[in-house]
Amino acid sequence: MGSARTPVRMVRGGRACPICTERRCSNPTECANDYANRSWGQCADCGGSGYDTTGFDIWCPICIGTGVVEV
Repeated sequence: MGSARTPVRMVRGGRACPICTERRCSNPTECANDYANRSWGQCADCGGSGYDTTGFDIWCPICIGTGVVEV
């Protein structure tokens, strides 16, 4: 296991896998490999915090609370 943490999407009722967006990822190894093979960057809308900066929602509507977006 690496020391880097995979961000999670925030969905109704809790956290979810950023790749398959399921609360209980059916194949975490496949999703982890898929995540590692994509290019990610800090979300410009929330500055990487994952929180909504407009105050209307809890989570950033662009990155869905992960703080990163696929580039």
